[in-house]
Amino acid sequence: MSDPTTHVDSLEYARGVLCSLSFVATDTSREVHVSRLQEQFDRAGIAPSLGDALETLKLVREVEELGGGYWIPTPIRAIDVHPTVELLRHFRSARRAGAGRVADAEEVGGLQRQSLAAWRGYDGRTASTVARTAIESAMQQLAPSLVDEGLEAFGTRPGRGAAGRYREPAWVRVGDGAACTWRGVGLYRSRTSATRYRYFLGRHQSQSPFLEGPLAREPIRMQFGLAALQDQPLTIKITSSREAVSISLPLSAPTALRRLLVALCDTDARSFGRVWSCRNPEYLPVLQASLQELESETERHE
Repeated sequence: MSDPTTHVDSLEYARGVLCSLSFVATDTSREVHVSRLQEQFDRAGIAPSLGDALETLKLVREVEELGGGYWIPTPIRAIDVHPTVELLRHFRSARRAGAGRVADAEEVGGLQRQSLAAWRGYDGRTASTVARTAIESAMQQLAPSLVDEGLEAFGTRPGRGAAGRYREPAWVRVGDGAACTWRGVGLYRSRTSATRYRYFLGRHQSQSPFLEGPLAREPIRMQFGLAALQDQPLTIKITSSREAVSISLPLSAPTALRRLLVALCDTDARSFGRVWSCRNPEYLPVLQASLQELESETERHE
């Protein structure tokens, strides 16, 4: 697991430095160039890098990148843009949770409110709705295309571990019966570099030319959605212990879900965004409600 103390310290330092350098008045702030922030990080010798801290704060919408190397704190919503130590002067219950900060509701009643869905950037659509809508649109754009030798189709496969059976994603050869499709259309990928792929929609039928459609805008949600449309939902594993709740995803999380996970949880750096640890079990209900958007099956372990 990544060292949560180092992670937390870098975020708090970035919050504090940006808050200090951008302060003009209680309701006004100015942009700060990254070179000034980097100078402070270099003096303190804090790891990970400033870039990691700023990208995390950007994801949880506490800072905004203006371009040209300039950054600025975001406007006040649920809580003020201060480091947690400073925040405690205003809200005694303020505490850390992952990269985010939480406080008791009665203490922040006077602040501007924003819904959880709006903050996350969630559009209200389930994974299967995303997949179905994309396929319906793609069916008007399918055209004959050559099949790349390394072309793969998205599918699922069953697995079995010590805790029981589960279903996981799989990329299979074109024409393999394990591929997931809806109305004959599936999700395909072709390699563009050693670590990158191009994801697009298409239709493969034996004895017929391969039909290629548009690029997939949200390939992660498409995978969850196609599995659900095929009645082969992928498995999310939730394991509870005295210290924390662990959430293991079959794929990395879509952006709107990842924003919430980053705010409330710590991630295993070796899991590529698939394994998350929440040290506060009281946040599990809101996490589970958001996980339902993926329409996966949930496997619980105590």
